[in-house]
Amino acid sequence: MQPISPSPLRQSPMRARRLGGQSTPSTVDRDQAMRDYKLSIEYKHLKSHCPGGVFIVPSLDDVRLFHGVIFIRRGVFTNAIFKFTLTCPPEYNDANTHPKVVFSSYVYNPHVHPETGEVDMKI
Repeated sequence: MQPISPSPLRQSPMRARRLGGQSTPSTVDRDQAMRDYKLSIEYKHLKSHCPGGVFIVPSLDDVRLFHGVIFIRRGVFTNAIFKFTLTCPPEYNDANTHPKVVFSSYVYNPHVHPETGEVDMKI
């Protein structure tokens, strides 16, 4: 008597995927997916709570790259426009991991490197 194998129609999608030669995601892949998901939640929150005059949009090519612009409406820099990019490293959302903000416009600020435009986030 031959053993009865389960019908392919009754197999769970995950089991069918494993049997098809595809491996399940590793712990590293799952952790990275969770970090990316947290980043998308932060972006959604930022969109609704962003300070006035600050606009940021995600890149179409990279989930961890954002393009932004700041329109200054009052003060010494009235009518100034500052463009920047915000890059989150793959390990972003871990302890002591900061995004990298680089201004493409010149910004006179002690926390912005005068030649590279990079903001010192470790303060």
